[in-house]
Amino acid sequence: MSPRPAVNPEHEQPKHLSRPALKRLLVWLRPHRRAIALNVSLTLVLTAVELAVPQLLQTAIDGVVGATKALAVAAETEKAAIVGGAWDRILVVTGVFVGLFGLSQVVRFFEIRRTSTFAQWFMYQMRGKYFAHLHRLSPAFYDKWKAGQLIARGTSDMDALQDAVSWAPNHITAAVFQLVGVVAVMLWKDWVLFLAVFPILPVLVLLTRRFRVRATEAWRQVRAQTGRLTANVAESIAGARVIQAFAREAKNMAIFSNLTSDLYTTRVETQRVHNRYMIGIGCLRLYATVVVILMGSYRVSRGTATPGEVAAFLAYAAMFFRPIDMLSHLYNQLLHSLAALDRVIEVLDTEPQIVDRPSAVNPADFQGAVTFDHVTFEYKEGDRILHDVSFRARPGEVIALVGPTGAGKTTMCRLISRFYETQQGSVRIDDWDVKNIALDALHRRTGIVLQENFLFSGTVMDNIRYGRPSATDGEVIECARQIGSHRAVEALPKGYQTEVGERGESLSAGQRQLICFTRAMLADPRILILDEATSSVDTQAELEIQDALRQLTERRTCFIVAHRLSTVHRADRVLVVEDGRITEEGPHAELLAAGGRYAAMYKEFIRAE
Repeated sequence: MSPRPAVNPEHEQPKHLSRPALKRLLVWLRPHRRAIALNVSLTLVLTAVELAVPQLLQTAIDGVVGATKALAVAAETEKAAIVGGAWDRILVVTGVFVGLFGLSQVVRFFEIRRTSTFAQWFMYQMRGKYFAHLHRLSPAFYDKWKAGQLIARGTSDMDALQDAVSWAPNHITAAVFQLVGVVAVMLWKDWVLFLAVFPILPVLVLLTRRFRVRATEAWRQVRAQTGRLTANVAESIAGARVIQAFAREAKNMAIFSNLTSDLYTTRVETQRVHNRYMIGIGCLRLYATVVVILMGSYRVSRGTATPGEVAAFLAYAAMFFRPIDMLSHLYNQLLHSLAALDRVIEVLDTEPQIVDRPSAVNPADFQGAVTFDHVTFEYKEGDRILHDVSFRARPGEVIALVGPTGAGKTTMCRLISRFYETQQGSVRIDDWDVKNIALDALHRRTGIVLQENFLFSGTVMDNIRYGRPSATDGEVIECARQIGSHRAVEALPKGYQTEVGERGESLSAGQRQLICFTRAMLADPRILILDEATSSVDTQAELEIQDALRQLTERRTCFIVAHRLSTVHRADRVLVVEDGRITEEGPHAELLAAGGRYAAMYKEFIRAE
C-alpha cells in the first residue's frame, strides 16, 4: 500500500463508511485469525443454544395442551398416567433447558475470557505501533500537528478502536447466524406466517440504509470535534501561565465553551439519529408481533397449527429482531470505531521525510569537520530561509552564529543534525554528506542544547543520564563539575535525586538549562550545538560554563547560537547571518576592528548591558 502524503489535521472528513480503514483493520487482524475463529466458534455455540430454546417451549406447551385434551376424554383410570406422562415430558424439557443453560454459561465464560484477552493484546500492539511511529516522524511533521490532536488519536481514538476489535467479530457472526437460522426455522415451521411477516423486510432495508448515511456523517464529526477539543485542552494546560499573565482566562474559556458546545450538539444529534432508527425498529417489531398473534390464533382455531407452534413462532419472530438490534448497535459502534481508525491511520500512513538511505554509512566516530557547500533551504515552497550558504568548520573549532531573529541561524544547526534536508547544495561532516549518514550514528555523535530546555519526568540524575543511560552516578557528577552545574544541582532539596516534575516545572529556567547542558555533555558528542544555551542562566553560572567550555571544546566542533554576544567572544570564528546569508566572517577581534555589522551589534550589546 502506497504511503499517504503529509496530512492536514483539519481536513474535511469523508461522509461514507471508510472501506480503506476496514480493509486495514482486517489486514492487521489476519495474523490473529485462528484466535478470532475460535472465539467466533464459541459464539456460534451460544447462538445455536438460543435457537433451540423456542423449540423446547413448543414441546412443553404442546405436551401440556395435548395432555389437557386427552384428560377431557379419558377414563378416570387413565388420567393419572396422562398427567404423569405430561410431567415427565415437562421435566425432560426442563432438564434439557437447564443443561443447555449450564453449557452456555461455561462457553460464555471462555468466550469472554478469550475475547477480552485477545482484544487487550491487540490494542497493546497497536498502541506500541503508534507510539513507535511517532518517534520515527520527522520534525516537519510536528510543525503541522498540534500535540493534543496526536494525543487524541493515541488515546480516545484507540479506545474507540478497541470496541470494534473486542466484540464486533463475535457479535456480527452471531447476529448473521441467528438471523439466517431464525428465517430458515420460520420458513420450515410455518411459511404462511412467515409470508405475513415478510413485508417488514424491504421497509427494514430502507430504514437501515437511511440510518447508515446519517450516522456515518454524525460519527465523523464527533471524532473530529473530539480531537479539536483535546488539542485545545492540551494547549491551554501547557500555556496556563501565559493565559494568566495576559488575563486571557475568559477568552480561553469562551473558545473552550464553543468547542464543547459543538461536541455536545453533534453527540446529541448522533443519539437522535440512532434513537429514531430504534423507534422504527420497534414499530416493525410491533407489527410482526401483532400479525403473528392474529394469524396464529386464526390458524390454531382452524386446526392448521398448534398453540406450541404459534408460541415458538412468536418467540422466533421476537428473536428475528434481536440480531437486527444487535447489528444496528454494532453498525453504530463500527462507524464510531472506523472513524477513529481512519484518524489513527492518517498518522500511521504519514511516512517520515527524513530516513536512512539504503547506502547510508554508519561511522564509529567523526573527526568533526562540518562543511556547508552552497546550501539553499526553505521550509515552505517559495519562502527561502538560507541563500547559497558556504563555509567550513574545522575539527574542534568553535563557531559562533550571530544575527537578528529569523536570519537562519537555528536552521543551519537543524541542517547539521539533519532534522531537515537541503533543497540545493550539501551539508557534510568530514567527507560524508549528512544525507548519507545513518541517522542513529549522526545523532549519537551530535549533542544539542536547544533554547527550549525540555526535561522529562523523573530525577535530575535520570535526566542528565538520558543521552547516555550506561553512565554511572560518578560520571554524571564529574561531568556536572566540569560543566559548572554541580553547585546548582547540589543546592536542590535532594540534589541529584530531586524530582523535576512534568517538563521540569519544579525548577527554575536557569536550573533546567544547566541540566540540559550537562545532559548533552555527558553524551560525549563530537559535534556540539548550543542554541541560546546560556540565555536562561545568571552571569555567574554563565562564566562557569564558559570556563568549562574552554576545556570541553578542545576535541569538539561547536556551534553557538546566541543573541547575548558575551557568550561568543571566545569563539574561534564568528559568522554573522542576515536574511539567510553570511555577511561577515572572522574572529571576534578582527570583526570588531573591521567596524562592520558585527562591530555595530557588539557596541549595541555593550550599551544595553
